[in-house]
Amino acid sequence: MRRTDLLPSLSPGSRVLFVRLRSLGDTVLSTPLYAALKAWRPDLRITVLVESPNDEVLKHNPDVDQVLPTRGTPSSLSSLFSRATALREIRAARFACCINLHGGSTSAWLTLLSGSVHRVGLSSFRNAFAYTHTLDVPTRKADGTKWHTVEYQMEWLRKLGLPEGTIPPLRVIPPPELEASVLRHLDRLGVRPDSRYAVVQPTSKFFTKEWTPEGFAEIADYVVREHGLQVLLSGGPGEESKLQSVAQRCQKKLVVCAGVSVGELLWVLRRAKLFVGNDSGPTHLAAALGVPTVVLFGSSDAEVWYPWKAPFQRVQNSFDCNPCPGYRCLVYDEPKCILSITAAQVKSSVDVLLRAAAVPTTGEIDKSAAPK
Repeated sequence: MRRTDLLPSLSPGSRVLFVRLRSLGDTVLSTPLYAALKAWRPDLRITVLVESPNDEVLKHNPDVDQVLPTRGTPSSLSSLFSRATALREIRAARFACCINLHGGSTSAWLTLLSGSVHRVGLSSFRNAFAYTHTLDVPTRKADGTKWHTVEYQMEWLRKLGLPEGTIPPLRVIPPPELEASVLRHLDRLGVRPDSRYAVVQPTSKFFTKEWTPEGFAEIADYVVREHGLQVLLSGGPGEESKLQSVAQRCQKKLVVCAGVSVGELLWVLRRAKLFVGNDSGPTHLAAALGVPTVVLFGSSDAEVWYPWKAPFQRVQNSFDCNPCPGYRCLVYDEPKCILSITAAQVKSSVDVLLRAAAVPTTGEIDKSAAPK
């Protein structure tokens, strides 16, 4: 379909539901949509359906009026119960419009059963019967370049009637209720309020996006030795062994900050001078907080997923098979795309970012760099 006046036609005070299932990074990258919609029509009441623990990203976002989390692993009884509970709340709220940002079967059924008068998805989505409005958005811009995922989803709203305008940056708010406990924990680990530190997150949900423990250990030592920053290794619940694998290879003393929740990680990142990590959700959290970010890309498409409107350096080597879905390597015995990255490449990117951060400026820094 072409552009419509769906969003302009919504009655004052209408409720709009966004379905944003799956990953942390996707949740972070959806925040400019809510900001743009609220800035244009502050009367609309925005609700976002997400999977826990990603609700912590949106919990204190002023552009979002309500966050509905679903819990449990896919196909488990707890997941089914959680989604049924969320669906009851959705139907009771009587949303005027439901926009599915995910496109999978589960999100399609949630959209269909939402009871919304207007149900929006892409024409390429499966389960077309779930939608009253299907959008045709080309995967490339008119000049042939790829959309960043933020730009791409913003185009959905524009096709629904959102006026043209500057796309907002990412927006995440560290949960105020966690600040004191996180700062106490960091203090116990030897990270003081005046400490200058870098965060290194060596983990990823996909092995095709995860660099080596040896590589991360060498970078951690380099940041301490050459730039005088304290280094925190961070990781979520269940990732403790990966952090220890890196820490055991380090020659310099560093801090292991393991098992942190999404909300806690926001406070850990908030005062960081540098972030180094794989293409993952924490990388986008760091970018959203304006932390200079070095991101290592393997199987995913850096032109689509680079940190949005933040100072960053991309490290990636070219392979004909890139990008790919990343669930497994279809070409080699191991994911050469991420494993081919050298410590020298990452060190160079660290140097570039920290030199730029050290240069005083009298004007506003342009943080909207495209990937290099």
